[in-house]
Amino acid sequence: MIPADFEPIERSSVAEQVAKKLLDLVRTKNLRPGDQLPPERELAAAMQVSRPSVREALRGLQILGVLKVRQGGGIYVSSLEASDLLGPLQLLITLNEQNVNALYESRKLIDGGIGRMAAERITPEDLTRMKNMLLVQRGLINDPIGFRVSDVEFHRVLSDATGNPFLVRVSTSLYILGMEYRRIAAETPGVLSQSFQDHELIVAALAARDPDAAEAAMVQHMTNVHLSTVNAMDITP
Repeated sequence: MIPADFEPIERSSVAEQVAKKLLDLVRTKNLRPGDQLPPERELAAAMQVSRPSVREALRGLQILGVLKVRQGGGIYVSSLEASDLLGPLQLLITLNEQNVNALYESRKLIDGGIGRMAAERITPEDLTRMKNMLLVQRGLINDPIGFRVSDVEFHRVLSDATGNPFLVRVSTSLYILGMEYRRIAAETPGVLSQSFQDHELIVAALAARDPDAAEAAMVQHMTNVHLSTVNAMDITP
């Protein structure tokens, strides 16, 4: 709930200060997951700011995943799960010539870590699923659309195997950022064959429970994906 002695907001960066005050309430558990916020006009009156400033702050917190708008009206504190809080990163960044190299630099670091962690934590059931995916992918090397669908599932199961929701969300967002150019790259002869070979090495390392090999296989996979992506974009890596 909103305390009665809520302090007025200073006039500089009003919307940011409103957002900070609301975040402070969440951190101190004055606002808990599932709590409904007061109407916009009441928040504005309590903080002695304009309604547009409150509206801007609420919109920002919704983008971050801290707040949710429910059907039928009302703004509520989200579940505060990692998948909510990281938000749709892919909507905030557009892949272009300037940042594609940075994207794959990030993916090598993150996906390499995912490979290492997955080798230590993957369940027998998920390992079996990944082996079965390889059987399917072998028959999809000449089917770019089918292979891409299977590739999404392959990387999802792999990241899920870490048991770390932050890594899952970040990895998924970075994957989605590159999807448009991966679609173009998938039409290039040899690209899907290389990806399949990479996947085989990754699964072999996971099956061996070898974190070093799994990390190295993932980094090499990201290196190969990077090269095929920049070739599809017709730029220099």
